[in-house]
Amino acid sequence: MSELSKEYNFKQVEEKWERSWDSSIYYFDWESKKPQYIIDTPPPYPTGNFHIGNALNWCYIDFAARYKRMRGYNVMFPQGWDCHGLPTEVKVEQLNHITKNQVPRRSSDGSAKNLLRRQ
Repeated sequence: MSELSKEYNFKQVEEKWERSWDSSIYYFDWESKKPQYIIDTPPPYPTGNFHIGNALNWCYIDFAARYKRMRGYNVMFPQGWDCHGLPTEVKVEQLNHITKNQVPRRSSDGSAKNLLRRQ
């Protein structure tokens, strides 16, 4: 077994995997003649600490996508987070025992930055 490097060369690693993914079964081919299977999921809204339930919820959908790919379907399964900063706002409110209406607009940027520094 090779030893794991202590430094992560993101440029080398990310480029390698990007090339692999673009030509893999995970790439949705708009020109494909295969039957399409599209999974449209609402974006997750994480309001607390991540836990095993967060992963479990995505596993079910991921299983379906993989199964359909194995059956020859052209699967579109976009994933991402679209929270508009709300989880950060909620966490800042919880940690500082305030509501968004109690914070002047200019100072809210500083609270979010302080939260990120603590993470």
